[in-house]
Parts: sequence; C-alpha cells; structure tokens
Amino acid sequence: MKVLSLGLDNSILDKNSSLAKRVVEYGDLVDKYTVIVPSGNGEKIILSEKVKAYGASQGNKIFKFFKICKLARKILKEEKYNLITVQDQYFLGLLGYRLAKKFKIGLEIQIHGFEKYSGLRKIISKFIIPKANSIRTVSQRMKKKLVNEFKVAEEKVTVVPIYTKVKGQMLNVTRLPARQESQKDKFIFLTVGRLVEIKNISMQIKAIIETAKENVELWIVGDGEERKKLEAEAKGNESIKFLGWQNNLEKFYEQADAFLLTSNYEGWGIVVVEAAAYGLPIIMTDVGCAGELIKNGESGIIIPVVDQKELEKEMIRLVDDTELREKLGRGAKQAIKKLPTKEETLKLYKKSWEKAVK
Repeated sequence: MKVLSLGLDNSILDKNSSLAKRVVEYGDLVDKYTVIVPSGNGEKIILSEKVKAYGASQGNKIFKFFKICKLARKILKEEKYNLITVQDQYFLGLLGYRLAKKFKIGLEIQIHGFEKYSGLRKIISKFIIPKANSIRTVSQRMKKKLVNEFKVAEEKVTVVPIYTKVKGQMLNVTRLPARQESQKDKFIFLTVGRLVEIKNISMQIKAIIETAKENVELWIVGDGEERKKLEAEAKGNESIKFLGWQNNLEKFYEQADAFLLTSNYEGWGIVVVEAAAYGLPIIMTDVGCAGELIKNGESGIIIPVVDQKELEKEMIRLVDDTELREKLGRGAKQAIKKLPTKEETLKLYKKSWEKAVK
C-alpha cells in the first residue's frame, strides 16, 4: 500500500521533530508514505527508506494551495498510490477529494474537530465528508456527529483517540498535593493551552476573581492572540499567573492541585490526558473526551459549556474536599490506562487506510 498525505504541520520538515518521528512509524505500516505540507522552499526531506516529506514552497494561502495541488499531481502521475489521506476537512480536504477522484484512488479524511466551521469551510465540509471512503476521528462524540449531521455510514468511521505519550511511572505513584508541599500553602489550579477565544480561559479568570479565595491561584501556561486581553481581565490580580509558553510541562503538572479545561469546543483534549497521568483531579466542559475518557464523578467533573457559576461551584468544592480530589485523581489515572497503546493506535490507522482502499 502506498499513501500520499496532505498535511498542515510543517514541523515534519525537521527530522528531529516529534511529528517526523511519528510519521516514520506510519511508514513502517505500508510500502511507501509521502507527505506534502504547505511550507518550505520546495525541499524534499527523506525521513526513512519508506517516508519522504515535501515542502510546497512559500507564499500566501492561495499560492500554497495551488503549489500543493501541482506537486501532488506530479507525484501521482509518476507513481501509482493507493490512497490520499488529508488532515483537514476544508480546503485540503477538497483538494484531496479532487485528486482521489481524478486518479481513481481511495480518500481518507482525518477529523480532529470543527474549529472555524462557518462560511465557505462549512459548505466544503458538508460536500466532501460524506464522499470520503473512510474517516478517522478522535472520539465517539465526533463519530456520532459525523453519522447524525453529515450522514456518514458508521462503517466508514474509525475512532482513534490521539495517542499521548505519558511517563509510565506517573501512573503508578501516589500523588502528593502541592498545597501540602508548598510553604505558601496555595491551592493551584492549572490550565495549559493556546490562549485563543475558543479555549475560554476568560471564564477561569472571572471564576477566580468571583470566588476570591485567598489561598487559591490560577496558573495559565501557554500563549496566543488573546493573552493581552486576558491579562487585562485579570486586572493585575496576584492570584492569576501568566506563565507563557513552556517546553517542559512536567513541573507544572507536578505542582498543581487540579486541572481546568473550559473550552467552548475541543476535538479530544491532549492536555486532559497529560493531567490525568499526573493524577490531577480535572474540571472540564462537556467537550472532546468528556463523557468518554473523563466521566463525571468518576474520573473528573464535567460542567456545561460557558457555565461560569457551575465552574465556580466545582472549583470551591475541589478546594474544600480532599477526599473528592483523591478519588477523581485515581479515577483519571485508571481511565487513561484504558486508552489504546501506540501499537494499537497504529493498527487502527492502518485499518482506516484499508477501508479507504477497499
């Protein structure tokens, strides 16, 4: 089987990146795996005997789109591939559909979520998603949406949670809450992610301000376009710490007492898996892996989207209830032990490709 992948992440052009290393493993499953991303200067990177990555030049979005199309057509004319897999159900998805139709090969669409689902993107996704030969998505929640809203046949959909590497030893240790270790005796709520509107970090800031507990801090790890706005909302409150982008998250997970995710939308939620590995009790909105990995009252607390009052109530409950924190932390660790291993994840990827070829 030979696979042509149209991607969005140009870090694959760095041989030492985590993406490049993952894609080499994909290549081990097939005869050939070729990736095109909209970046670079038209260079070709050989990642292994079976895996090559191409950067489809620089320029604006429209120029990059046509460069990817031209390069993909050239590759498909020179050699017979069995399928195209695309990492986007919008413009790349449309390109993948056109190429798969022209060269009479299978099409797999990878769907992690529906951010920016409006206007032309909505029209494109409504058109191409039902036409894919197979769809790989990250959760049962997403599968249900695809079947009910897009009328995709259930047998076309393969659910593969995003594989998240966690330290095995973290799953086998008893957590010591940071508030018992800290000389300042602070209870630390941690959130990690891009500071963008859809993550709704603003709700966490408002909740901290409203609850006004002196022994509570909110640590915000990450950066993005909303940072200045969020800092203004915090009004210099010393209980709210903006820690910026961090390469090493381990020390923050280790020091925190609880984890918050208040997104208005998520495909899955990798940071939730990471927090669970450290035995953190989790409060999250009803998005992504909520109800599937994190079950309310067992492995975390699930609140409605955009419900600040409920967030405030549950934050106070976690601060005051040591037994509940320990129960939810244990439950979170147990939950992620049930996720597919790397080997199982790769097998599911191959299963989805085989559906597309058939």
